[in-house]
Formats: sequence, C-alpha cells, structure tokens
Amino acid sequence: MTEPRAQRVDGHLFAVGEGVFVVRYPLCSALPIPLGLRVGDLVTWAFCGLGRPGGTPVALLVFTAHDPGDGLTVATHFHDLIVSVPPPRPGSDLDPAERAALCPAVLGALNPMTAGALAGLLPLLGPALSALARPPESPAAAPGLALRDAGEATLSGSRVPNLLMLRSGAHWRCLRVAHARLGFGAEPRAVLALDPLWGEPAEGPVDAALLVGAGEITAARVGP
Repeated sequence: MTEPRAQRVDGHLFAVGEGVFVVRYPLCSALPIPLGLRVGDLVTWAFCGLGRPGGTPVALLVFTAHDPGDGLTVATHFHDLIVSVPPPRPGSDLDPAERAALCPAVLGALNPMTAGALAGLLPLLGPALSALARPPESPAAAPGLALRDAGEATLSGSRVPNLLMLRSGAHWRCLRVAHARLGFGAEPRAVLALDPLWGEPAEGPVDAALLVGAGEITAARVGP
C-alpha cells in the first residue's frame, strides 16, 4: 500500500522559553490531529479560528526542541505535514485569540513534569486566565475556596482538582494539590495540601481562582 505523501505549508515560530516554542500553521479542512514531531517533543496543542468569519483557522503546537531549524515535520492522524518556518519571534507576538485558544490546552497539560517547559507561556496567558475565572451568573453555584495559609486551602464540594491557579491583582501563580482530606455530610468539603508549581506569592489578597482537573477547568469563589 502506497504511503500518503507529506503536505507542505508555511508557518511561524514563537520562542516562549529556553528550548520551548509554539509553531503556528494554517489548518486544512481535514483537521489533522497532531500526534508528534520528528524533531522535538510535542507538549500540547490547540486549534484556533474555527468558525471565525474572515479568519484562517490555524493549529498551534507547543513543543520542546534543541534547535527547530527552518522546518518541522508534524505527524498527524491524516498525513505528515512539513511546516517551513522563519527564525522564531517572541511569544508576545501571539495574538489574544491564539493565547485564549492555548490557555485550556496549556492548563490541561500542566503537571510537575511539564511545568518547566510551560512556564514561559503562562505569563502570556493572564487575560485568557482571567476570562476563564469570571464568576458564573449564579455565584452560589461555583465552588467556594478558602485559603488558610500558603500551603493549605478548603474547597466546598467533593470534587478535588489537580491544580489551583490563583490570581492576586494581575499576578497569577499555580499550586499542585499534593493531598486532599475529604469531609462528607450535608456540606461536603475538601481540605487541600498545596505545593507551589509555578509563580511566586504576590502582595495582596487572592481575588480569583481556577480549579484545574482532568478535562475540566472551573472558576471558584474565593472567600474566608
């Protein structure tokens, strides 16, 4: 059986950390799912611009590589894709819509093993994180989060996230839920033991929080 020939497209490369890049390239109508790279390690990916009038849908791949060179071969479920790229631009050149598309993908891929690679992207995602953290129309329906100290928090409900994203003013940081102690009853709660994963504590109170779990991101109410 004849193997399908690789397709070629022109893309753009963005440097977001030491040896960490985002590649952007046009997305064809077949929506080929990125599976990996011939050179480098794929960390996460997102599609952007689908259904947006007047725009060209693009794929955004976050990957690590020693030297991506002037071209990348992306393995997909449909065919290999050779993406030609000029020298990398700074990550700040990614537009707001692209950052918003990357935000849930980056949060979903964040863990102790990938935190170093993704740390360069997180400062670029502040507005996108804040958009996700907007309180729901019915605030009482959102889980309540009370921070006891730097290493402990209490969360209403019985669902325990993997990570907390906390905002103080314009400053975001991320903490891993290292351990949870559940209390059941009429008002179930979880006491969370937290380990810092990214970012430093900022002056001022925490005014927004995101709970990041397997396949879901939930805004929480922050209170005493």
